[in-house]
Amino acid sequence: SRSACPGGNATLGLATPLAVAAGAGGRRWQSFRLLNVSQWSPGTCQGSPGGSGRLRNLTCRVVEVAPVGNLTVTLRRGAETLRTESFGAAEGSTSVAVSHLLTAGPGDHGQDVTCHAELSLRPHGPLFARAAVPVKLSVFDLPEPPQLRAPARLEAGATTNASCRIAGAFPAGDVRLAIALAERSLNVTVAAAGDVLTAVTTLSPDTPGRQELTCTAAVPIPKSRWTHEHLPAGFPAPVVELSPASVPAGSEVTVACHAGVADPPAVRLQLRDADGGVLAEGPQSRLELRLVARREDDGRQFGCRASLAIANGTVTKDADARLAVLCGCRAGGARGCPSNRTWLRGTRQALSCRATGNPTPTVVCGRNGVTVNTGEPELVTRSRAGTYLCNATNSLGTRSRLVTVRVECEWCRRLHAAVPAAAALTSQQQARLGRPQHRRHRRV
Repeated sequence: SRSACPGGNATLGLATPLAVAAGAGGRRWQSFRLLNVSQWSPGTCQGSPGGSGRLRNLTCRVVEVAPVGNLTVTLRRGAETLRTESFGAAEGSTSVAVSHLLTAGPGDHGQDVTCHAELSLRPHGPLFARAAVPVKLSVFDLPEPPQLRAPARLEAGATTNASCRIAGAFPAGDVRLAIALAERSLNVTVAAAGDVLTAVTTLSPDTPGRQELTCTAAVPIPKSRWTHEHLPAGFPAPVVELSPASVPAGSEVTVACHAGVADPPAVRLQLRDADGGVLAEGPQSRLELRLVARREDDGRQFGCRASLAIANGTVTKDADARLAVLCGCRAGGARGCPSNRTWLRGTRQALSCRATGNPTPTVVCGRNGVTVNTGEPELVTRSRAGTYLCNATNSLGTRSRLVTVRVECEWCRRLHAAVPAAAALTSQQQARLGRPQHRRHRRV
């Protein structure tokens, strides 16, 4: 087995169900002997660079993201931020990687390293945040080779003890000491005192001759340590397609949700409404929904969620799109553009007229071919009384409305209020005068 770790700082091992003994080795290589082989069973050579005080390269990859100029990636060790990186603008989707050289120490053992990605579309859209499955740091250190103590000569049939001692090993509880005689593993008893481990075994050779006694110290590196370091390749965000993206009111539009790659992994898709309601879902690689666009659907948001089961959890990615419904102009009604208005002379009023439509209409009002100001209030005089023509125009056409303005004065209002009372009094008098009158004559 050979190592490509810089400086030769590596712990090499052989994963196999067979009994194994380490043979000759160097800084970048190690030989092993398989014992009691009765049939072929392949083994896996494994190694890990670095230990306490050595540099480790942490890398977080974000696959197929856009717009990358709005992306922020943060690497953390526990609650400590190791590195935060943003990216320059780029066309289309792209993949990025953020790396950090970490000096691992004993205090880092068991710490979680996490990668957090944020894609901000504010103020015009939402904030997407995702975190990768944490990686637990395994820090180990074997600063010196183990020391083997045993008699140089031993008579056949005699019994004696041999010991193997290693100091400074970390973590002491994870270090495994093994003693083998003539490539046969012996039963050992291990005692720990701080960071010093001592393994003791009994030697009882039954055959004469030269026999090799070896002691091996190793730190187990579980395979799960290399699992879930980053999301599987080929799982980009899904895609939402509106066909057409801009549609006149009353026309049909197709909303499609599909995986972001030609050959997607086993993802499950959901087509969702803005409030999170599920419109369609399934394990297929494409979902479609057809609907007739209404005026009130303008700006309606549709979302697409892709879910992928990984180990004991589920990773989700989302995408969304908004529908633009084109509609003609419509006057604002009694509040937005009333057709009859009465103004008091001497006050300040504006001939405002609002209309709705998509695209947003432009409103112009005028009288006798002359455009008038509809934004700022102006002094009300008798000359402003009359009928105005207001036109609301967008790319779909023009809608018109006539607005009649009546101008009154304050004393005129009081006079108009008094005239009905005077008219009523005159009627009473006329009624009284119209009654038949009886005169009494006196004889003289």
